[in-house]
Amino acid sequence: MKILRKMMVALLVIALMVMLLPASVFAAEEKVVIFHTNDIHGRAEGVDGAIGFARYKTLIELEKVALSPQQVLDLDCGDVTHGTNFATLSRGENIIELMNMVGVDAMACGNHEFNYGPAQLKVLESQADFPIMAANITKADASSFFAVNSKIFEVTSDVKIGVFGLATPETRLKAMPSYTVGLDLGAGPNDKDLNVFAILAQAQIDALKAAGADFIVALGHLGVDSESVIRSDHLIGKVQDLDLFVDGHSHTVMETGKLIKDKTGQEVLLVQTGAHFANAGKVTLTFDGKSLKSATAELISDEKLADLAANEAIANKIDDFNDANEIVLGEIIGETAVVLDGEREQVRTGETNLGNLVADSLLNATGADVALCNGGNIRETIPVGKITRGMALDVLPFENTVIVLRVTGQNIIDALTVGAGAYPGTAGGFPHVAGMSYVIVTTGQGDKETFVRVDDVKVAGKPIDPKAYYTLATNDYLADGGDGYTMLKGPEQLTLLGLMMDIFADEVRSLSEDGPFTYGTEGRITVKNVEIEEVVTGETTVYLLAGGFFLATAGLFLALSRRKVEES
Repeated sequence: MKILRKMMVALLVIALMVMLLPASVFAAEEKVVIFHTNDIHGRAEGVDGAIGFARYKTLIELEKVALSPQQVLDLDCGDVTHGTNFATLSRGENIIELMNMVGVDAMACGNHEFNYGPAQLKVLESQADFPIMAANITKADASSFFAVNSKIFEVTSDVKIGVFGLATPETRLKAMPSYTVGLDLGAGPNDKDLNVFAILAQAQIDALKAAGADFIVALGHLGVDSESVIRSDHLIGKVQDLDLFVDGHSHTVMETGKLIKDKTGQEVLLVQTGAHFANAGKVTLTFDGKSLKSATAELISDEKLADLAANEAIANKIDDFNDANEIVLGEIIGETAVVLDGEREQVRTGETNLGNLVADSLLNATGADVALCNGGNIRETIPVGKITRGMALDVLPFENTVIVLRVTGQNIIDALTVGAGAYPGTAGGFPHVAGMSYVIVTTGQGDKETFVRVDDVKVAGKPIDPKAYYTLATNDYLADGGDGYTMLKGPEQLTLLGLMMDIFADEVRSLSEDGPFTYGTEGRITVKNVEIEEVVTGETTVYLLAGGFFLATAGLFLALSRRKVEES
């Protein structure tokens, strides 16, 4: 009996101890899903390979039913409110309305969010039901540009996820430079100090942890482009206690994400979907209490969602927007007999017929000696057939005006050198020209090929005179120093014309007066690869080669002389 009583007491003690244990000890593993998008560039409708907001909403709602609304987040990495007629005609406001309907939880500011100017960006922020965040953008008085730069989400009873936003410091040059005057982009005086940027990011991480966040997410628009200085993968290596980096800007497709080591050697998952809503990103986190057990990333393509029903409310809203836009966009302005090539990889690395057409439209409208426009301004290809005003706006969606500058020949050479400097890599500043031609000199072969300089610049078929003055037609973005064209910011502005898109549309109308037109490339931009590279000028090569020949001859003479001595 005593033994039984002792056993009963022991069981009661154990039961009491179990009851006093925290509930998390018995908690089952719980999943949290983070959907993410980046660089949608106005592709809201769900056509031409884009998922669109209507099907995306359905995808998210299905996950919320499977888990719970609390356990599903939707994050966007910026460059969403600009890029198509659908977006630009409302200056981004219809995009924000649709994102509200989707239920976006937070968004990072992309450089193209500044395309409508800072005042309109603040309007978009006020209309959004979610925070637009960029902790690195501050005003002259050191106050934040955005109202909210970080937010904590309670996704389970145990786990709080902290999210903070980062925008690329390249916004200074990859949006109208005048739009960021007076703003600090968080990367030092030249916008390129990774250490300064990392200190800022670490402060955000530390603040979120201090506020009770268990899992930290950087929501960024930094990218991993080789020419970028402030890159997400490089930033990860400078910080600690970051768990996930959801990224955009470089249009990189990361099928299952990438693991990047932080400053302590811990692995951080980096994810990005590509661009243009071709994919939706999905990160699945599994927690046991507060402990992260696993994190996996995947991309869900438009193709995979082909049979997914569209959300009716969003689909109807898109139809309403399109009906209102159709009157303006449906006007036929011309017809082409050939494809006009505006593909990103092409217009950012070399001459295309559409690049020539855009540059020619500036030249013909202004009567300038030469014209220069950047490949990043050209956003779409025009297929064979009728050309509508909407298609022209798709090609040139930015609200750029045409400016004529009085520049020196050296200004032009410097501009071409900066614009072509990333070759053979892609760059938005790649220069398309009219009234002139130039040669890109490279050295090395294959993936070892590198840019050396721009050479053989000719205006109207004659070598350019570095000291002479020329009139240059360009857009106000480049004239303001955009894409690194700082040498165009100082010269005298002679003429300010209308919108670049309108001037392009007028050129298309003129070309189509007698029916469908053709357009081609003309060798305005060529590439010369050299094995032995000169130090300063083309003349140096002659001297180097002549010197080499002299040394070789001298060496042969000495060898023959020595042989004769030995034979004698």
